[in-house]
Amino acid sequence: MLKQSLPQFTGDFEREYNDGEAIFLESDESREMYVIQEGEIVIKKQIPGGKEIQLARFARGDFVGEMALLESLPRFASAYSVGKTKLLVLRPGGFLLKIRRDPTFAFEMLQQLSRRIRITNERLVEIVEKGGTDRNVLEKVLQATETKYLEMKDRENDGGFGDPQN
Repeated sequence: MLKQSLPQFTGDFEREYNDGEAIFLESDESREMYVIQEGEIVIKKQIPGGKEIQLARFARGDFVGEMALLESLPRFASAYSVGKTKLLVLRPGGFLLKIRRDPTFAFEMLQQLSRRIRITNERLVEIVEKGGTDRNVLEKVLQATETKYLEMKDRENDGGFGDPQN
């Protein structure tokens, strides 16, 4: 959970949403990140057949929208308010300024992102353990994920943490 009392920086502002209101939609080109001040947000993804699945639910102190902000890619999923929700809106420039002035903010974000990855991995393993999918299928998914990550890394020419130029 990010700090409850976040200092405001240039370009940051608060926005309020009513129950069920879209904060952003899948494939949107917007780049804002949102920190939940009050209320909750659900993240939903369209799947084949016109159905939608809920990927996550976030509450006060959590953040959403970081993928589009950090990667400059269209939104992967949609976000909707649950009940009356108040958000701190961070634009890319304000986000960078916030990290420079408050490194703790960046560290707390990294902790939360790490926790989300760990929980996702635990859920994948749990699905296999309960017989929800074949172990080979999961291994293929994980291998494809690693391949895609490496391809994207090569395209970006990012040497990573071990690169002496970094």
